[in-house]
Amino acid sequence: MKQNKIYLSLSLLTILTTISWITSCTHTANIANIPIVCFEGDVLPIYTNNCAVTGCHDGARGSRMVFKNYADIRASVTPGNPGNSQSYQAIISKWGNTMPPNRPISLENRTIIRLWIEQGAEQTTCPEATTPTGQTGGDTVITKRACFTRDILPVLVSHCGIASCHDAVSHKEGYDYTSYTTTLQSVNAGNPGNSKLYEVIKSGSGENKMPPSNYSQLSAAEIDSIGKWIGYGALNETCGDACDTINPVTFSGTIWPVMQTSCTGCHTGASPGGGITLANYSNVQALALNGGLINSLKGTGVTKMPKGGSLSTCRIRQFEIWINNGSLNN
Repeated sequence: MKQNKIYLSLSLLTILTTISWITSCTHTANIANIPIVCFEGDVLPIYTNNCAVTGCHDGARGSRMVFKNYADIRASVTPGNPGNSQSYQAIISKWGNTMPPNRPISLENRTIIRLWIEQGAEQTTCPEATTPTGQTGGDTVITKRACFTRDILPVLVSHCGIASCHDAVSHKEGYDYTSYTTTLQSVNAGNPGNSKLYEVIKSGSGENKMPPSNYSQLSAAEIDSIGKWIGYGALNETCGDACDTINPVTFSGTIWPVMQTSCTGCHTGASPGGGITLANYSNVQALALNGGLINSLKGTGVTKMPKGGSLSTCRIRQFEIWINNGSLNN
């Protein structure tokens, strides 16, 4: 019988702790103390993004094994026994038909699948949409780990996928950082150290450094998020925002961090996008006062911004609150 239980997704700390006892010689940890792995949020994305790709286990052309849903994935494992689970053995094998070919799944993600099997391979679901305490309406809070749609793409579009650089039109040196598919061309899923994208943004100097020194630079936190996202397996996940419209909205704590992630990469430097510079509070305030900021966020009469993906309804509401309260430098 299908069991619809609700559990939290595994945190990176939990995963790393779990890896330490799984790969140890003593195996003294009690698996009953490990949080239940979420099939919908943790396991299914690993299978769909690594195995159920076009031409492989997607169900097309009569493929023998399909990994697009719970029933098909469940058929490839033996609950409680990873050693007797065909799909798990394929992804950890060092000989024969290792899967996926030439692109191993990261250790963290292999551990997640193993734990899920050992815990009974149930169709567990996660509270991916949870309302923050004391908040009604607005957006929801989803996984805190680095997520492509929420954390990675806006940074890449703002700092790399800009006009005359790595956008869809120019795609210098063949790199385009405006979509998930094109971004993967410079990513070795599960291996940040062997990924061209991480290599160039991590580099502190030299001609290979990206973005170039005369452009807005990625913060240490943004670089770290990209590295972690690649380490998780470079999944194409869509996540919600932790967005609060109850507590005071400030420029320094709410507005400016969003601007830095999604806007300043395009709107700074010698040739800012659309001739609009957003390098500091004064620039943002001026755009707020003439109505251009909200119009661009909503796409009212102008092209909707940011290009890396429009902000959530709740996030735009935060900007409105800040503007209505005087656009203060607080």
